[in-house]
Amino acid sequence: MSRVDFMRTFLKVVEKGSLKAAAKELGMSVSSVSFQINALEEFYGAKLLNRKVTGVTLTEEGIIAMKNMESILGSIEDAKKLIANLREDKITIASGMVGLNIVFHLQSLLKAKYPALEVNVVLRGAHECTRLLNRGEVDFAIAGDISEDVEDDKFKIDLLGKDWLVLITPLNHPLASKEEVTLEDVMKYPLIFLTDDYGINTSVKKALEESGYKDVKPSIVVGDFFSKLNSVSSNLGIAITSMIAAAKAYEVGLVKMKPIKDLVDERDIYLITSHLCAECKRMVEYHNFILENAKRMLANYQKTYLLLH
Repeated sequence: MSRVDFMRTFLKVVEKGSLKAAAKELGMSVSSVSFQINALEEFYGAKLLNRKVTGVTLTEEGIIAMKNMESILGSIEDAKKLIANLREDKITIASGMVGLNIVFHLQSLLKAKYPALEVNVVLRGAHECTRLLNRGEVDFAIAGDISEDVEDDKFKIDLLGKDWLVLITPLNHPLASKEEVTLEDVMKYPLIFLTDDYGINTSVKKALEESGYKDVKPSIVVGDFFSKLNSVSSNLGIAITSMIAAAKAYEVGLVKMKPIKDLVDERDIYLITSHLCAECKRMVEYHNFILENAKRMLANYQKTYLLLH
């Protein structure tokens, strides 16, 4: 049995809090579990667990070893998934709401360029996209805000372009016809926010703080971008959101879109993948294709932003 299996046993012991509970779930004897823990302690050259009648707790060395084991096992799983995807010739792209209007077009372009390639798309909040990437469940992510769990040493991050924070209102809202909208104007009306899984939420809060408005409380919190658009168009409130994500709804007349004069409104959009993918020639080719086309498509939205001014 490899030390990799010993590591899985160790993490199960930590999760369950005792050798007995871990042994029961793993279908092993307590003595076998104890043997594996002893082997790991010998391997790391330190006592990793405090063993008591009531259960086990991590030593200081054990905390370091646990993080190392999680990283090793995570890397192994990432490699296994990448190898499986290469064998089946498929990729998965996760996108936050900023990529709503480009990700399916990217899917079509990839299929046209690589007919044998299976391209799957997952729509989530930006923070959930990066968590999926971190767990190896997707190959690429398009996001407007990078969460803290995206580590530079594990991920390759490329700038795709710019997005801008704008105000969206119902068609007949007083601010819709106002020539110039300020944050003071915006704060007079109910604000609709998304949940914190969405990078736009973080971006809006940061922008408001940088513009002198801290701890702004939403009147309504909704669970996805389409609910946000529907809430605005139904006259339940107004929202500060991604110009790129809201562009189509604005173009078809579902909402009005306005720049906010004194808001720090610019933010970066990224394409994120793992360094492991960057080691694979085929994945690098897909990455470069996505990067080139996504940059081109996002650049076109600057015209919409300029028209608002």
